[in-house]
Amino acid sequence: MDLNHTHPRTARHNARRPLIASVAAVAITAAPLLALAPAAPSAAATGTSVNLDLTGQWQFSLGDDLAWADPAFDDSAWSAVSVPELGGGREFDDYDGFAWYRLTFDLPTEAAGTNLVASMGFMDDVDEVYLNGTRINGSGSLPPDAESQWFEQRLYPVPAALPVFGGSNTLAVRLYDMTGGGGWYQGPVGLYSKDALREEVLGIPGPLADPAATGWVNDLLAAQAGALASGDVDAYLATLSDDYVHDGRDRARRESELRQWLAESGTLTLTDASVEIVESSDGRLVVDTNRTISGMRNGQPFSFQPTAQEFLTLDRDTRTEEGNHSRFFRDYVESAVEDARREYIAYLPPSYFTQPDREFPVIYLLHGFNGGSREWEPRDFGTKLDELYTTGGLAESIVIMPDADSLWYVDNDGGAPWRTMFITEMIPQVDEQYRTLATREYRGLSGVSMGGFGAYSLGLAYPDLFSSMASHMGALNLAPAQVGVTSPGGPEGQSASPLTVVAALSTEALSRNDYFFDACEFDDYAFDNAARSLDTLLTGKGVPHTYALYPEGRHNDACWVPRIADSFGMHSEHVRAAGLVENNGPEPVTEPAPTPSPTAPAVTPPTATATPTPTPAAAAAATKNHGQALAATGVDSSGGFGAVLALVAAGIALLVLGRRRALKR
Repeated sequence: MDLNHTHPRTARHNARRPLIASVAAVAITAAPLLALAPAAPSAAATGTSVNLDLTGQWQFSLGDDLAWADPAFDDSAWSAVSVPELGGGREFDDYDGFAWYRLTFDLPTEAAGTNLVASMGFMDDVDEVYLNGTRINGSGSLPPDAESQWFEQRLYPVPAALPVFGGSNTLAVRLYDMTGGGGWYQGPVGLYSKDALREEVLGIPGPLADPAATGWVNDLLAAQAGALASGDVDAYLATLSDDYVHDGRDRARRESELRQWLAESGTLTLTDASVEIVESSDGRLVVDTNRTISGMRNGQPFSFQPTAQEFLTLDRDTRTEEGNHSRFFRDYVESAVEDARREYIAYLPPSYFTQPDREFPVIYLLHGFNGGSREWEPRDFGTKLDELYTTGGLAESIVIMPDADSLWYVDNDGGAPWRTMFITEMIPQVDEQYRTLATREYRGLSGVSMGGFGAYSLGLAYPDLFSSMASHMGALNLAPAQVGVTSPGGPEGQSASPLTVVAALSTEALSRNDYFFDACEFDDYAFDNAARSLDTLLTGKGVPHTYALYPEGRHNDACWVPRIADSFGMHSEHVRAAGLVENNGPEPVTEPAPTPSPTAPAVTPPTATATPTPTPAAAAAATKNHGQALAATGVDSSGGFGAVLALVAAGIALLVLGRRRALKR
């Protein structure tokens, strides 16, 4: 996968690397920098700021033994590897399973009492991180129910009791690689105080607030905690401004949420840890806190709002919390059918807050195999969408990016009923909580790889809900059962491949929708043939569609990310043709700039392969003869299928071989 760009924060961080690689600064103005030996980093300190770069040589071993987390363990016989290793570690080329990394370093006495965060960068696939023998955090799920989090930036708060200031410390990282290549493939890697983390990793600079402001902010946080402890939602709401919006929650939604939690729990405990209050350049205050809201559910302790680093925006004049007014954030459905929370990323278009009565189309953007909703964050997709809707001139839309694990966007037999959740819970919640145009004409689907299957499978199965669908290098030829994902209901309950569904539908039924799909000529899973076949079927039925086959490229981000304007352009043309009234709110209102949201640096995952972008003429020239496409995929001219599709066989064979990395979309 290749994102073909470098995030500005990453660029700034990399520009500082020549200095940081040789020194670790824990400093205030004019404090000296101390030179370091690469194998044993250390830091100077004033007790307020820690910036300890931990890239370089770490000890490494394949295998697994929890005793390796012990700082007393002798790892001198292990091999030395570079952390991180761009493209992933060579040690994982022919190895799937556990491996460990270890590093010993010093922290100075002067840094005692400083709140630290371990920035562990990006790892493929699952990790657990130990400091001085104690687990501090991890990402993904280990066997037997392994679940990759290759796209997740690891930022782990360090418990205050664990660091040894004035002595030796050991970080031990347990990594599990599921299939294909793996390893610790991107930074930044280091230990930071919260101010250094904001500046170096999250790109949120600013001095600490003065004592007077610090005092009333701490009083406000205490009032919020006291209100929830006493079950007084009205007292909590009194701490919020009238136009409060934080990560999609306005006052009404926040009130409803808290009352529901209190009804379940009876009382709630709000905890703010490692609090730092930062001056904003526009006069507001930003509270950097690790916030948790916990209570009881079904008689058991439960985190209604799990611990996460948050940035709360406060108004000096009203001394209330006004929210971050973010337009790209994480949300979730409290799913009854799954009996679990199902996360999604929400994107609100540029005019969402400035035209508060305006309603928008909504597009559901579906990720690929071994992916998740959070993979859109390191891709900086909020910025990409803003460009489409401002300089790109497309029709502004709300974009929802659901998390679907590797469930193929169907109900799984004996597992998560994902499709039922999506149709009966997620879509209604999105329409209720956000200002969507909640009709099929203004609701579309886009997907990548497995998500391309999902976009077409859902769109064709629910024609009363969706009217436009787009696929980038999609698995349009595969049915979930062919890759081992079965649904309840026996043979009749299984979802067919989109090609099978299209072949069976009439021209009249298909013509209700707009279609976009593309692929690259050298797709690792032969999904270019699937695109050819879909083009053949739709052309044969006289159904208009937009199709592109690029003469170069493989199954990676370089194939599709540069073309998102084409797929979203189809959705834009569709809703405008359906009669979308744009700028239909009152005169725009002035909206304060949103608080900078902490976003991961742009990721260059282990399978990055740069691919040149062909010209439109070259892409058009690459379109194959329809008859040749039919023969290549087993589709006959009447729309029937052979007993065994050559394309399906090729796709399954590749999947069985475990070439998972190229499907990480």
